[in-house]
Amino acid sequence: MNNIKSHGKFFYCFFGRRIKSKKNELVSANCAYNKGDSDFIVNKNRKLVSNLLNGKDIIIPHQTHSNTVLKVEEKIHSSFQCDALITSRNDILLGILTADCAPIIVIGKKYFGIIHVGWKGLINNIIEHTIFKLNKLGEDSINLNVFVGPHLKKVSFEVKSDFISIFKNKVIKHDEFLFEKNKKIYFDFSKLIKFKLLRCNIDKILISSQNTYTKPKNFFSHRYCYVNKIKNCGRQISLVGIKNN
Repeated sequence: MNNIKSHGKFFYCFFGRRIKSKKNELVSANCAYNKGDSDFIVNKNRKLVSNLLNGKDIIIPHQTHSNTVLKVEEKIHSSFQCDALITSRNDILLGILTADCAPIIVIGKKYFGIIHVGWKGLINNIIEHTIFKLNKLGEDSINLNVFVGPHLKKVSFEVKSDFISIFKNKVIKHDEFLFEKNKKIYFDFSKLIKFKLLRCNIDKILISSQNTYTKPKNFFSHRYCYVNKIKNCGRQISLVGIKNN
């Protein structure tokens, strides 16, 4: 469903797997190519979400679960190989695609950004790299506002020994983010996101309570599709941009 938020001259939205069109109809909203829908449908969905904001072109990176952050300086359509984008341009929207990973919007005084945060990017400091780049551009951390969209919550984020081994080597105070229940280990994704943001001197943080796994009618969830042997899992889109004057 649509839940477009406003913040000063900016606005943003964490869309789900269904979008309410201007005709007040609910339509499937997969915005990723090669996930079961034709390119025609995906392009149509991307155009729809753009029009629900300000109708401007959407820049979506080719996401690789990296810690790479790029600044968008020109209005171009070539693919960015990264997992975070920042810009001050008012003629584009920044977007990312998720299905359990966390979409994060960062809004400053001049610049705004969007981050695709999976567990690999998170432990390899994609958040810190993004905030550092914004700081270098003159945005003070105390003035940054961060909004974290729906993602996989700890009750659904079971992890195995391979994850735990990597995690313990990469994360300080790692035991604070893992917990055991019924002889299974779970990862508190939201808690580590908040911990890292606080360490970047950011305290204006709003984290969604929505769990993508437990609400398959509302969100695409890669883990839900894997567990239930669903072949194609779409991706919902998150967008941020500057309002029309």
